[in-house]
Amino acid sequence: MKKLLVLVWMFGMSILAHAQDKKDDAVEALRIAFISKQLELTPAEAEKFWPVYNKYQGDMRRMMQEHREKKGSELDWEEKLLNMRKQYKPEFTKCISEQKFDKLLRAERTWGEMLRKELQRRREAGERPGMNRPQGIRPRQ
Repeated sequence: MKKLLVLVWMFGMSILAHAQDKKDDAVEALRIAFISKQLELTPAEAEKFWPVYNKYQGDMRRMMQEHREKKGSELDWEEKLLNMRKQYKPEFTKCISEQKFDKLLRAERTWGEMLRKELQRRREAGERPGMNRPQGIRPRQ
């Protein structure tokens, strides 16, 4: 009986992990579409831009995780964030213009704000995170 419960529990956890991956993938796809639209990338720009952006995002995630683990100050975080952006600017400006790089920074900020507002709206409405919205209803902007 214990073995059966353990197997059911493991199966349930794998289903939950898979469902979370699907949600993460969906949010990621929306973010990519949003940034692409904001930057109005040409196919040639996109081909060069996305590998640099993915590397940048990976470094940002690692830096953020490290910051959370060390519980650093907000000022330290802002300084690290600025330094990372300065470090990547030459790489980005090889594939997009400086104006589009500025648009990228604004688009990232706007995306984060939209995500926070949607999560707040869902909390206030009593929706559980990840709860599917009825079809035909889009998030407020």
